[in-house]
Amino acid sequence: MNSSALRYSFMFTLCLILISHSPLLANARVDVQRRLLGNDSDLISQICNKILHDKINCTNILRADPRVLQAKTLYEFSKAVLELALKKGIEGQNLLKELEKKVNSLAIAECANSHYNVVVGSFKMALIELKQDPQSANYDAKVAGNEAKSCETFLVVSHIVNPVISAFNHQISLLSNIAFLATNKFII
Repeated sequence: MNSSALRYSFMFTLCLILISHSPLLANARVDVQRRLLGNDSDLISQICNKILHDKINCTNILRADPRVLQAKTLYEFSKAVLELALKKGIEGQNLLKELEKKVNSLAIAECANSHYNVVVGSFKMALIELKQDPQSANYDAKVAGNEAKSCETFLVVSHIVNPVISAFNHQISLLSNIAFLATNKFII
């Protein structure tokens, strides 16, 4: 390596070190988020294009929520998606608890009091963690969807066919996937 190349390499390394310790780095994440976010439909398209098996439902559910549409940063978008998912998780759990009162079913009770406790709890934790620990929020967003799938599996094994519960389980799985993808972008 000649001295000119060595000097260039040294200067480049020095610049990287200085930049990494710069107070501007804190704002760099926000700038990256703004560039990735673009406008609301841009991010909705980016997320939903990754959900090939349910792109249309993904787009419809996100465009139907005003908080998602009003999000201006990845953080706001992720938070709005998690809030929507939590709201739907609570609705699903309430539905299951009402059905549990009417129908004597171990599977429905298991879904209401076990699986959906985790769904709701995971989305709540993801919201709490989002700002300080987006990686944990990302993990918790994914766990919620796994529990909705477990509920659906438990119903199938128990020979319970209920299109309303299945629709909620599917919606929670989809929202979990959307929240996972959104919070994953936020981790950058």
